[in-house]
Amino acid sequence: MKGILLLSHGTLSKGMYETTQWFMGEDIPQYDYLCLEADDSPEAFDEKIKAKLEKIDSGEGVILIVDLMGGTPFNRSATFMGEKVDVFTGLNLPLVLELLGKRLFDEYDMEALEQTGKDGVVYVNKLFANMAASSDDE
Repeated sequence: MKGILLLSHGTLSKGMYETTQWFMGEDIPQYDYLCLEADDSPEAFDEKIKAKLEKIDSGEGVILIVDLMGGTPFNRSATFMGEKVDVFTGLNLPLVLELLGKRLFDEYDMEALEQTGKDGVVYVNKLFANMAASSDDE
């Protein structure tokens, strides 16, 4: 089973971690979060990432999910990217829940996970307007 590490500026990843426990239970194996604090240097954050990776990697690798492309958590995570470390950016609840669920069956379709994250962002006003226009046409 691959480990999962959520990373963010501030406490976003902690909140996401705690929220997923509502859905998946509190005892989720090989799953953790890391929050970048205002006084963390890039080197200190690297050390924190390294410690978390060692903690949650059982040998099959780790998937990092980061809040924002181009920010420090992303930039530092990208330095760990490789054969056993996959990195996603755009941390959102549908992506994390899908990954946690699929991971139970050792299913890691990275393209499908990326699409799930994208599909989790919906402009509801437009969706409802399209639905109303569609029902008017019937």
